[in-house]
Amino acid sequence: MLGSLRPYSEAWWAVYDEIEAERDKQLGTKLVICPRCVQPRQDEDVTGSTR
Repeated sequence: MLGSLRPYSEAWWAVYDEIEAERDKQLGTKLVICPRCVQPRQDEDVTGSTR
């Protein structure tokens, strides 16, 4: 589909964004992150500031 549009035009980016969103959705259904990896450890700074 992208090949039929003028590269980097507004329409090209719209189609590209749709393609990427679908790829992200498909990856999200396959990717599994364990709960321990998502939650910060208690000894970590949870504010996101540097130490």
